[in-house]
Amino acid sequence: MQLKSLEIFLKVLECGSFSHAAVQMHTVQSNITNHIKKLEDELNCELLSRQSPIRPTSAGQQLCHYAQQMIELHQQAKFHFSNQTLCHDIPLKIGSMETTAATRLPRLFKSVLLQLPELRLHLNTGTTRELIDRVYTGDLDCAFIASSQELPDFYNLHAWTEHLVLICPKEVTAFPDKKVLLNTPFLAIRQGCFYRKCIESFLQRYDLPPSQLTEMGNLDAILSCVHLGMGYAILPRSYIEKSSYKDELQFFDIDDQIGEINTYLIATKPQSWSGNLKHFIEQVTQVLELPKALEIA
Repeated sequence: MQLKSLEIFLKVLECGSFSHAAVQMHTVQSNITNHIKKLEDELNCELLSRQSPIRPTSAGQQLCHYAQQMIELHQQAKFHFSNQTLCHDIPLKIGSMETTAATRLPRLFKSVLLQLPELRLHLNTGTTRELIDRVYTGDLDCAFIASSQELPDFYNLHAWTEHLVLICPKEVTAFPDKKVLLNTPFLAIRQGCFYRKCIESFLQRYDLPPSQLTEMGNLDAILSCVHLGMGYAILPRSYIEKSSYKDELQFFDIDDQIGEINTYLIATKPQSWSGNLKHFIEQVTQVLELPKALEIA
């Protein structure tokens, strides 16, 4: 069913004749007749009562209702994409690591929504690997991920740099030596978490086996287990300082080569962006350019 056929159908009803509709649409009457016939063949019903003036049949009245809605939606879509306006009915699907969602995004989202109050956001958390895959497949519009460098084939906006720390029980008063590290398990999120890779790099730096890793379900579980003396962890300082466990844990800076990790906002290439995504990234870029805009309170 072509929109052109629906437009012709509505024009015939408006004019009350095929010939008048042809004049107003700057075409020949046979073209008008062919479009109406195609509609009737496709819907297997008679749409118009061929009298003077032409009137819709019962089926034609029903099609008139749908045709008006379809053409209106078509016009709205054209206006939206040509003007890159916000679409209030479709939420922007954003992905984030759990640490970023807890510490950085509340203030960022607040700043964005002050400028775009009608924008709807849906936040999904996951590991960096999961988030990259979901942006690639279109399941997410964009995502905040951890990486040591920009990702090829994606749009990359550097958001901030996280400083990782070694997290230990409160009674640990000095950076653990190799012997202590060898005999202490490390707690980490499942495969695909970039910070888990940082733990593996840290262990490799001390020639320690990656078999020391114990997988946990979430960050709160990790901090609770560290607090109880069940192992060590490596996570962003910004997350620990916002955690309820802050005063019950000891944490130490680690080598900058391992300990400084960039967070990027990634998306597909800009030519594929919706109006919602375009406005969101523009606002995020402006917020990130403000000094101290996203410092952790």
